[in-house]
Amino acid sequence: MRHDQTPTHHRRIVPVFQTSESGQDKPNASRSTDKELDAPVSHRFAFAGETFLALRSGALLHPDQGLLLVADLHLEKGSAFARTGQFLPPYDSQMTLALLEADIAAHQPQTVICLGDSFHDVDGPNRLDEAVKSRLCALTQRLAWHWITGNHDPHLPESVGGKVAENGILEGAEGGIFLCHEPGEGNSEVESAKQTRHRAEICGHLHPVVSIPSRGRTLRRKCFLVSPERIVMPAYGAYTGGLNIHEPALAALASPSSRLLVIGRQVITEHPYAGIRRPKR
Repeated sequence: MRHDQTPTHHRRIVPVFQTSESGQDKPNASRSTDKELDAPVSHRFAFAGETFLALRSGALLHPDQGLLLVADLHLEKGSAFARTGQFLPPYDSQMTLALLEADIAAHQPQTVICLGDSFHDVDGPNRLDEAVKSRLCALTQRLAWHWITGNHDPHLPESVGGKVAENGILEGAEGGIFLCHEPGEGNSEVESAKQTRHRAEICGHLHPVVSIPSRGRTLRRKCFLVSPERIVMPAYGAYTGGLNIHEPALAALASPSSRLLVIGRQVITEHPYAGIRRPKR
């Protein structure tokens, strides 16, 4: 698609999301109760001067801003695989959307930002079941919904609602956080913007997972990779695989101070990246 053919709901201009010092003074602040925020299915932590909650679903909540971030939904992955003769149960979009609806109902965000690869391919929106599409559009019409484009979905149709951009900025106490799909390492456009506007980023794309020995077996769990300058979010979608945190693409983003927020069945636990051994081949 040429630049002059970009749909009007696609914006190359970076949308800016302004944080506030207190959620009580901001009308769109999350209405999560203290009980919900302290529940074992979430983990509160600080990043770039802001307070976030990692949710067991793989979402990230900024409670003061009323902002929910998700990455790599990969909607309609099942139907994409079916086209190549790889048949999976055709329920991934329903499952992913149900999880997202539950997060929205529990935490009542006013803004949702999807950090790219929301659909498994550019034709994914056209393959959505009508009932699923209706549920999705009900969310995109009710909330301030932003799609950030990814390598799987470089553009999205107006029919899914919401606004589309290549990236965004969450303004905060320490100069702002860049919101994008792929990590900025080696990407001159992202790195240039970071140097002039902010010092941190939140991204997806790499689907981080970790292997942890437990009672004679190895558990494979999704995780957030958190470093002082970057959060790599886990994939949110039902049919998304994962890349081990010791693989080169993720290891290159880690530092001695990096930590992992590991998503268990009932709790999220924090571990130093350096304390997790590489799994045996």
